[in-house]
Amino acid sequence: MAISFVKLFQPTLLTGSAATVYTMPGAPATSLLRNGRVLLTNTDTVAHAVTLYAVPSGGSASATNQFLSAVSVAPNSSLPVDVPQMQINDFIQGFADLTNKVNIQALDGVLQS
Repeated sequence: MAISFVKLFQPTLLTGSAATVYTMPGAPATSLLRNGRVLLTNTDTVAHAVTLYAVPSGGSASATNQFLSAVSVAPNSSLPVDVPQMQINDFIQGFADLTNKVNIQALDGVLQS
């Protein structure tokens, strides 16, 4: 079993509709993301609601794969969020109630195969 430590994705600002922020690599076929964790940072002076999804390969964002449901991030503060286990080609999507006010960045995670 191999374990690799890599930066999952570059910090990015969330938009106002569900957009992909990270996609699991397609190989090796046995890859699994474990202990994933992201940090949401609200750079605005008012609270913003954030929604995140762990979407299975070939799927789309829906209530069944939502792991953060319109949670309010306080002004000028951060919120760490655990990410569910993910397999090859699964992806994280997210959005905020206002474009370019909340950023998301990877904090932790292990790609295991």
